[in-house]
Amino acid sequence: MNQLNHRIPKKVTKAPSGAAVSSMPLHEVAIPLNKSVTAEYMANHAYRECKRSLMIARQNRLNGDHEDVAFFLNDAAEFRRIYQAFTVAVDVMGGL
Repeated sequence: MNQLNHRIPKKVTKAPSGAAVSSMPLHEVAIPLNKSVTAEYMANHAYRECKRSLMIARQNRLNGDHEDVAFFLNDAAEFRRIYQAFTVAVDVMGGL
């Protein structure tokens, strides 16, 4: 079994009823950070999503869709910010 699957947190905090997690500011999302493995998982997820958004932005640029390029570049920047915040959390907690 993939080593990453062993580190996926079992408990996830739910967003308020009717709220889309992606539209919530990071400081309003309650994420259990009592273990650095949770923060590391979230950092890795944000990193992958950032790269994915950049890839989609590149493809849209090649297709000439400048509105979507701006959207996905903005999306990538937000995932990069989240990645950095969780990376700092891992460092503060002393790593794995």
